[in-house]
Amino acid sequence: MSHTMLNDPETGKALQTALRKILKGVARLVLRFGLSYEEFDELAKQAFIEVSEQELALPGRKQTDSRIAVVTGLSRKEVKRLRSVEPDTAEHATPVQYNRAARVLNGWLRHREYQDPAGSPLVLPIEGTKLSFTRLVKAHGGDIPVRAVLDELVRIGSVLRQDDGNVRVIHQAYVATGDIADKLAILGTDVMLLMDTISHNLDSDSEHAYLQLKLSYDNLPKEAIPLLQRISAEDGRVLLQQLNRWFADKDRDTNPKNSKLENDGRYYAGVGIYFFCRDLDKSSS
Repeated sequence: MSHTMLNDPETGKALQTALRKILKGVARLVLRFGLSYEEFDELAKQAFIEVSEQELALPGRKQTDSRIAVVTGLSRKEVKRLRSVEPDTAEHATPVQYNRAARVLNGWLRHREYQDPAGSPLVLPIEGTKLSFTRLVKAHGGDIPVRAVLDELVRIGSVLRQDDGNVRVIHQAYVATGDIADKLAILGTDVMLLMDTISHNLDSDSEHAYLQLKLSYDNLPKEAIPLLQRISAEDGRVLLQQLNRWFADKDRDTNPKNSKLENDGRYYAGVGIYFFCRDLDKSSS
């Protein structure tokens, strides 16, 4: 979006209204976990600097402290200090960690050889030359150790290791159900991607816009929410499993025939579905 668009008072007002809503959600999270405003402010400055450095540099020129200071409004001294801080390597590792175990689970749910006649995932032995969990991981998990994948899928509640040593799927989705750190990592990734989609659509016509759909009703009784939540989860899971087959067919890691397209770029893409619910009698935004 062009900076000149903010010269339009209506655009500037709309942006401030949108940011106020976003920041209320951020404030709820920050205050819930006891993060101070000073700590949040430091993170916000780092984000401004990183975006300016990575995305707003002049073509063919190295981004300087002075240029970043002009773009962000921060002092040059502050920019220099924050640029010297070591980047958070965990931030960049999260999508990889998030996807490796999910990819193995998806392979289990997607490939017919790992399904019974009804289409349900088979119970698998850990070892074996044919259908086994080890073979599944080698086919879909890259170089990640088999035990590490199994431990992760058991930990999040997607897979159960039976008394006989075999493993079976008990939850057909990769969802972090235990460790709060995992849930927060997914929060950071998924909210960022949703905002990227909305940002892309601000500058795109209908032909080039990304999928961004939502339905909502604002006068639902409390008694209806559990049923709507269950239906949304069930139907949403079925839709994602169908879409998963299409994405996996084009992915280089899961479909070797695409490996020859090495010079055709590398993109991270997907579809997300979420259920939301707010008590309007207790909420003002």
